[in-house]
Amino acid sequence: MTWPTKSLALWGPRSGPAFVTGTLPLAVARSVTIAGAFALSFAVAMVAVVAPSPVGAQTQSSAAPSPAPTPPAPEIFFRAPVNGARVNPTFDVVFGLRNYGVAPATVNLARTGHFHVLINVEPGAPGTVVPADSLHRHFGAGQIETALTLAPGTYTLRLVLADYEHKVIGPALNSAPIRITVLAPR
Repeated sequence: MTWPTKSLALWGPRSGPAFVTGTLPLAVARSVTIAGAFALSFAVAMVAVVAPSPVGAQTQSSAAPSPAPTPPAPEIFFRAPVNGARVNPTFDVVFGLRNYGVAPATVNLARTGHFHVLINVEPGAPGTVVPADSLHRHFGAGQIETALTLAPGTYTLRLVLADYEHKVIGPALNSAPIRITVLAPR
């Protein structure tokens, strides 16, 4: 026996697009259209339990599922100031991050971290704790911008993303250095 089928996709608050996707018997798809997601979860369970396999249908393979795709490489950078900028003693700093997330220091969530601005120092090795001093400014609340005040002079700045324990995540999450000149107040 073959059943007429219909492709169906629902969107839901649990995971956004493609909360449920698949091909269902047409009668089940109609009940989903009429009764909503509750009917779908019940119908899918019922189809899995009582629906006979159509003659000649392929059975589910026992092959291992394919691995998840590798996420894109993260990028960390200064949006402001730019390399070579001449700034007043108090100036805005805007952090940039792509393909990774920002979370407060106390949140242990995969592929997230919080920013640190390093002033005239190099980042530590992966897994080392970022020191808490005037040359390592911490933004553990998940801030993505700040205002810094520095004495007149030339500085090298770096952004470093650290995990929930303030540990350096790795070289991919250390920005390229920028050089700025802080001007004397007028």
